[in-house]
Amino acid sequence: MEKLDRIIPLQRSPAAAERVANQLLELVRSGNLKAGDVLPSENDLAAAFQVSRPVVREALRGLAIMGVVESRQGGRCYVTNLEVSRLLAPLQFVISLDESNVNALHEARLINEVGLVRLGAPKIDDATITRLREMVSAGYSLTKDPVGFRVLDLELHQSIMKIAGNPVMEVVALSLYELGMEFRRVASEMTNVLDRSAAEHDAIVEALALRDPDAAAAAMRSHLTSINRTTLEAMQRVGASDSKTWLAKMQST
Repeated sequence: MEKLDRIIPLQRSPAAAERVANQLLELVRSGNLKAGDVLPSENDLAAAFQVSRPVVREALRGLAIMGVVESRQGGRCYVTNLEVSRLLAPLQFVISLDESNVNALHEARLINEVGLVRLGAPKIDDATITRLREMVSAGYSLTKDPVGFRVLDLELHQSIMKIAGNPVMEVVALSLYELGMEFRRVASEMTNVLDRSAAEHDAIVEALALRDPDAAAAAMRSHLTSINRTTLEAMQRVGASDSKTWLAKMQST
C-alpha cells in the first residue's frame, strides 16, 4: 500500500476515471511508480481513491491504451517499460489521411524526416552506408515488384530515421510514414513511380555517404515532395470524393 501514499481520494463523478488516470500518470512522472512496478489491486486503488472498482478499471483501461500500463497473467497491472515507441504508438490511430489533410501530412513529414536526415548525416558510420547502398541496389531491382519495393522502402526509411539517434523524432516520423499507406499502395502501381523513388533513395544515400547535412536534407525533401505528389494523384485515381469511403473499405479488409 506504500505506493498509494500520494493518492488523493476522489469523489465519484463522470470524470472520476479520467482523474484516477491522471493521478496514476503523475505517480509515474514523479518516479513514485517506475517501469516494471506492479500496481496495487483494483480493490486497493478503489479504496485509496474512494471510487468504485469500475471507475478504477476504466482508468486502467485508458492507461493501457496509452501504453503506460499492461495486464499480465494473474490479472495484475504493471507499469510498462515506458519506451517511446510504445507510448507514441497510438499516434497513427488519431489521424486518418484524406484529401483535406494530405498536405498537412507532407509538411509534418518534411519537418521530421528532413530534420532527422540532417541530424544523422554527420553521425553515419561506414557500415550503415554500406547497408543503405545495398538497399538502394535492391530497390532498383524491385521497381517492377510493388509489394517487394514497399517492404524495402519501409526498411530503408526506418534505417535512415535511426541514424540521428533521436528516438522521439524517429517514432513520430515512422507514425507519419504509415499514414496514407493505402493510397501509396495505389501510387506504387503507377507508371515510373518506383523508378523515380529508387533514384531518389540513391540520391539520399549518396548525400549521407558524403556526410553532408544540407545535401541529405535537400535529397530527402525532394523525395518527400514526390511522395506527396503521387499520393495526391493516387487519391484522384480512386476518386477524391469517394476516398474516405474507399479508405474505410481498405482498412476493414
